[in-house]
Amino acid sequence: MTPELLMIKPDCWTEKAQYLLGEPITLTLLPPGEERKLPVFKLFSLARELTCEPVWEQMEEADGSIYFKASISGLGEGYYGVEAHWGEGFVSTAFDVAPDRRKDIRYGFLSDFSSEDTEDEDIKFAAKLHLNTCQFYDWMYRHDKLIAEEDKYTDPLGRETSLKVIRLKISACKEHGIRPFAYGAVYAATDALFSQHPEWAVYTLDGQPMRFADWLYYMDTSKESPWSDYIVEQYSDAVKQLGFQGIHMDTYGFPKHVWNSKKEPVSLGKTFPVLIQHASQAVKEADAESGVIFNAVNNWPVEEVAAAPQDAVYIEVWPPHDTYHDLYSLIHKAKQLAQKPVVLAAYMKPFLKAETIEEQKAAETALLLTYAVINASGGRHLVFGENRGVLCDSYYAKYAVMREEFLPEIRAYCDFAVRYGALFVTENTLDISMTATDGINEDIVFSAADGVYFSSDGEAGSVWTIIREADNRLVIQLINLAGISNRWNEPKPLRPALISNLRICILLDRKVNGVYGAAPEADGGRAKSLDYHMEIRKNGRYWIIDIPYLNLWKSIWLELD
Repeated sequence: MTPELLMIKPDCWTEKAQYLLGEPITLTLLPPGEERKLPVFKLFSLARELTCEPVWEQMEEADGSIYFKASISGLGEGYYGVEAHWGEGFVSTAFDVAPDRRKDIRYGFLSDFSSEDTEDEDIKFAAKLHLNTCQFYDWMYRHDKLIAEEDKYTDPLGRETSLKVIRLKISACKEHGIRPFAYGAVYAATDALFSQHPEWAVYTLDGQPMRFADWLYYMDTSKESPWSDYIVEQYSDAVKQLGFQGIHMDTYGFPKHVWNSKKEPVSLGKTFPVLIQHASQAVKEADAESGVIFNAVNNWPVEEVAAAPQDAVYIEVWPPHDTYHDLYSLIHKAKQLAQKPVVLAAYMKPFLKAETIEEQKAAETALLLTYAVINASGGRHLVFGENRGVLCDSYYAKYAVMREEFLPEIRAYCDFAVRYGALFVTENTLDISMTATDGINEDIVFSAADGVYFSSDGEAGSVWTIIREADNRLVIQLINLAGISNRWNEPKPLRPALISNLRICILLDRKVNGVYGAAPEADGGRAKSLDYHMEIRKNGRYWIIDIPYLNLWKSIWLELD
């Protein structure tokens, strides 16, 4: 086995970012030290331990060190946690089994395609973080001619790029359960194409062609415009010729209202749903597993495009969406518009200028809290990719590289987001955060030591409570914002202080079968039963739950009869 990224003994990981129904789940397990015994293997669904008998294979390196391969078959759709125990210690990971990769879009990125970049460590990194969809950013020859005629070429910003490497990475993605998506702007054209077809472009009222950054021309995305068929054919060719399994349909957020070459008004937001439908149909005809994802920059025009036939509602976040609650609101609104996955591209600006260890740690805390908020709100965060990369700019090639010491924490958070996916990415649930607690609401009351206060809207300095209910489950997310601001894209020089001895009092006139809590940074993410008792009062049953402590993020759920 060649050296693996993040291969710190002991360890375990799944070979794929996601598994489809009927596929065997395959894991690699590295024992501690010189241990040569098989681990005690445990499989969980939320807090419930499942019966599992893996098929084992012992592998040996040239130096005599060993590792194990495990295979599990016959699992149904769902989210799972894995633990491998050797003596008193254990390692953990997570995976999900889905009927279709569109069920849960965990979006990552790739942006390095030079002829020297032939290794697949970036793909393995994505798989370990369970990123089941990866956007190939700025892979194309030109914005209006995606596929180059030669193997080696320079991309639009002058980076050396290789089609051979792109094909290798597409193949590696598929091998690791990741759908490769090709970046493709919906309306950007070069000088050459504009000169050939000025009638395809859009203009100001005074007849000036609209341009982006003084080097690309905006094209008319209306159904009647020949550009529409032209760019969709480019998308289709990327799927047919290179093997991509989707298109990331990018926009720039401006302009919104333009004029075509006939001096007729065009509302671009109204044209996008038809373009999305056209593109989706074309790529699925080339490959049934393909799809499209459209960039609603800063939530525009989400009302128009959310219900269009795309795999996820995707929002690139910019000011004035500056607070943690803004992130929650973007996800909440998107889910009301369409029952499909929601992805926020929330670029972590603090990493841009993080040079000292203190600055890097401040950026890391900001990232962990933002990731926690997005997932706790029911969305997914586009931020990880490449080789230990974290996005900090809209030009993905400017990604930052995370510290080696930070990677285990990132893996723990990504494992947690999948292991407990049933608590986050759920259908048929009702968000009662603003109607059950805080203000005049007394159905759920939170308490802790003096100086700790709770909010239902992510107020600065508070413990933020996000609450969802389903027929048989009540889920409470706690996000610790104690002592910090509520602005997500700012460095956090100090981590929120650990809070001890929290209590929840819930008016719930139902039978409770169990109360559980889990956190990404504790006990390998394992769920623990929480102490609780019931009191009968005037209005019915009150369930009192004691929580020993809160670090950054904790999920609590009640299983109901």
